[in-house]
Amino acid sequence: MTIRSAVARALVCVVTMLFAAWPTSAGAQQTTGRIQGTVTSEGSGQPLAGAQVMVSGTGIGMLTNADGVYMLTGVPAGQHVVAVQLIGYGGEERTIDVTAGQTVTVDFTLSQTAVALDQIVVTGTAAQVRRKEIGNSVATVGAAQIENVPVVNASDVLAGRAPGVTFMANSGQPGSGSTIKIRGINSVSQDAQPLIYVDGVRIANQPTRAGWGGRGFISPLQDIAPEDIARIEIVKGAAATTLYGTEASNGVIQVFTKRGVAGSDAIWSTELTAGVNSGARWGTDADPSEQYVNCGDTELLYGFDIDTGEREPFVDPTCPSDGDWMRNGAITNFALSVRGGTGNITYFASGNFGREDGILPTQRSTDGGFRANVTFSPMDELTFTLNNSYQKRESRFVADGNNSEGFLLNVGRGANNYLRGGKAGECDAVPDGTTCVTNVYAFESDNLASSDHYTTGLTAMYSPTENFTHRFTVGYDYTHINAETTLPFDYLTLPEGYYWDENTLHTKVSLDYAGSFRNNFGESLASTFSWGGQLFRDRRRWTEFDVQSFAGPGEPTLESGAELTYRADDVVSGTNAGFFLQEQLGWRDRLFLTGGLRVDGNSAFGDDFGLQAYPKVSASYVLSDYDWWPTDFWETFKLRAAIGESGKAPNAFDKVRTWAPVSGDDGEPGFTPLDIGNDKVGPERTREIEAGFDASFFDGRLGAEFTAFHARTIDALVPVVYPPSQGFLASRNENVGEMVNKGVEFALTAGLLRTTNLDWQVRFNGTLFDSEVIDLDDGDPDTTRIYTGLNSYLIEGQPGPVYVNDRVMNPNEIGAPVVTDTIIGLVYPNRLLGLGTTITFFQRLTLDALAEFQGGHVVQNYTGYQSGRRGAWHPCFAIQEKIWAYTEEGDASALDGVSAIDRARCAYIGQNNEDAQTVGASVGFWTEKGDFLKMRYISLTYDIPERFIRFADQASITLSARNLFTITDYTGADPEMTDAADASGNQPGGGEFGRRDYYQIPPARAFLMALRFTF
Repeated sequence: MTIRSAVARALVCVVTMLFAAWPTSAGAQQTTGRIQGTVTSEGSGQPLAGAQVMVSGTGIGMLTNADGVYMLTGVPAGQHVVAVQLIGYGGEERTIDVTAGQTVTVDFTLSQTAVALDQIVVTGTAAQVRRKEIGNSVATVGAAQIENVPVVNASDVLAGRAPGVTFMANSGQPGSGSTIKIRGINSVSQDAQPLIYVDGVRIANQPTRAGWGGRGFISPLQDIAPEDIARIEIVKGAAATTLYGTEASNGVIQVFTKRGVAGSDAIWSTELTAGVNSGARWGTDADPSEQYVNCGDTELLYGFDIDTGEREPFVDPTCPSDGDWMRNGAITNFALSVRGGTGNITYFASGNFGREDGILPTQRSTDGGFRANVTFSPMDELTFTLNNSYQKRESRFVADGNNSEGFLLNVGRGANNYLRGGKAGECDAVPDGTTCVTNVYAFESDNLASSDHYTTGLTAMYSPTENFTHRFTVGYDYTHINAETTLPFDYLTLPEGYYWDENTLHTKVSLDYAGSFRNNFGESLASTFSWGGQLFRDRRRWTEFDVQSFAGPGEPTLESGAELTYRADDVVSGTNAGFFLQEQLGWRDRLFLTGGLRVDGNSAFGDDFGLQAYPKVSASYVLSDYDWWPTDFWETFKLRAAIGESGKAPNAFDKVRTWAPVSGDDGEPGFTPLDIGNDKVGPERTREIEAGFDASFFDGRLGAEFTAFHARTIDALVPVVYPPSQGFLASRNENVGEMVNKGVEFALTAGLLRTTNLDWQVRFNGTLFDSEVIDLDDGDPDTTRIYTGLNSYLIEGQPGPVYVNDRVMNPNEIGAPVVTDTIIGLVYPNRLLGLGTTITFFQRLTLDALAEFQGGHVVQNYTGYQSGRRGAWHPCFAIQEKIWAYTEEGDASALDGVSAIDRARCAYIGQNNEDAQTVGASVGFWTEKGDFLKMRYISLTYDIPERFIRFADQASITLSARNLFTITDYTGADPEMTDAADASGNQPGGGEFGRRDYYQIPPARAFLMALRFTF
């Protein structure tokens, strides 16, 4: 079944059910009345759409429309409290008298506030917890902040918006994903991905390889449609994630999707988006960027012949007639949703379908799916919520990255690529002495990936009394990814063809119970005691098969290939279970003290390791609630502090001694030693202290949040190598390491102007952090560093991880380079800054923009390194001619005026340059500063006046640009990208640490137009 047909059938089913449940009007009853009015923003008077208006204790409520208007019908006669809430604004309540058969008009004016202390946040307990009660920082992104911006998935929602959160993609192709890191790296050997929850259900959080040929991976956050998101909460650090247990030391991302509204008629929303991918940053604005795409420019694309020292001309007869490989790629997306409620049922349902074509031939990605959230309250004390979502994605990637069929690798290397020559007739017109290349074959390979992601969860909330609450959630997350790479029969480099097939199936079952009991001791002291337990069962199966040598053309299969070149089948299962206790005391609703304990067990722990306990203590003190506080200009001030622990479980087989099957003499079966095993292995433990404040000034016009954190990871898992005489060549993980990660985070928001015709807001956030490897005690006193792949190391006394390689110590001097093997710089950025602004003109025209800076790190430009040493990097051509004259012809004056770094970088294969102290160039010479400023997006939205729309309650049009420009001194494709992922989601050889820019296709610039209607 195709994506289009699957989505169409799902939408038909959902819409049919919703029409069947459509509320009918029974007419006004004599015992009820109406409440109506508008909700506007204080100062500007701008109407507030999407504000939730509720009649407390009745289940009656709705969301305001685009004009800020609401109408509540069927309100029982009598006195009621009406409450209004909207993220980013202070809440307001009014006591209203309702008369039977009458309509009461009540208008609300909400004040913008950067710090909403009454906002409800999720902490892992069953009780509703206000932001003012917690002692740790929580970042929140609401739907209103993203509704008019060109985001594709949840990853785009968070990039540049939340302090301490870093996203890095390994490819810019449509359909590829990104990895996530929160507050840097706090582990020596384990992955750094945070836990991800969607509507209380834990989903698989590891990125998974989506193709050998395309060299990309798929991230679980890709499968969440941004138009479905109500808000995202980022819980950062061990002090905040204690109650989530052994696997939460990297942080927790909580995604909450939209819900229905009790007592509201059906509200339909639709969004139609069309646009184009056009152009990309291939490198600097100089010649390197052109040699990838302008295949018809022979003056630009000559190569340097490292044997003769002369220009090496080449021609690509398969180059498009316009001389450019790039094209414009169309983008389309359609989304439809409905929400509402009748009686004791509320509902939200949505469907989406989209297609995105890339800027290179054959690039495309289609995805579609649906979501259905239903809440049912059979009685006031009991509520059931059922959440279901399904998303299917199909992508075709251009061969990418470190791949002999890769597009950039072959086009960028000119005459020295792997696609030299051609089949019969293809190179007939190429002049003698000119190398013929046929790069069109980079598009002939099929690199396909498809994914099916289904998540379901049922949550029961039972509150027999107002102060006694239970919550139970059962969830199931299913992800299946199939990836195929095919070199068809009669392919240039492998004429008999090749077929590679990989399947990854990841399932996660979760059971989660939590209870809370509130009690007041007099008027000053309040207590909330919480308890609960969770069980998570994770299973992953991965298979891979490679076959080649087909008898003829046709669609290849595993059975039609004559030669099976590789096969693998891997099954990993793990179970984590635990329980927690927590007590919170509140004094006069100003001072809150919280103590908690989490106890966990995990199937990966050693047999004699036992359970692990993770404690936490936190405090929050709202000083601005005192009468003496100067609330006339400083209305909110909260001090907070927390200390807590969480962990990271070892790998599933770390405790087990394993053996690998082999084939012996005459095909006899046998086995060989593989992993040593460690029956005493346990989790890493991260203890974190954080402290900070939240404040708002000048009637909410200025908000400030600040957090300082210090995390120490003890019992870090370090790969320890044992003597081969013990019969094992592999290392084993042992709890012998220690590292520290510390830094500060801040967020500033300012309402610079708030008038009827102009509302201008600015947002600025940042994170500055540092790490240090304290101990790598693997039993060998001489071991002070561990290789972590791709030239990266963890070194005692140094930040982690760092690159170690050859470095030119006199780069700008004229003369021979002085080269030293040394630490070059950090692998990952340690300075993150985000700057955004929103400007609204005349309450209808809104400009929104977001830029992000990342810095403090270096990037290995493997693209320049590998092309340069082959004489195929344009900036090196002139330098290499001089080097050739110096080394081969003995012309000592040839290198006059050539800097040491240029001599080192442009040294080529086979050159014996004693002055450069190297044979050939080193990638260390191409390891460059990775600092960059990227314009994430800019958008302009116009809310269409009602007089121009007859069929809808509201409509808007948005023009936007995404990935518009990047400012950086880095000369590779994109300093934000990292190398391709293997089957487990890690870079090959690099784990969570090593990364490089290696002929990866960069992200395209996108220009979009979106139409939105609500009716």
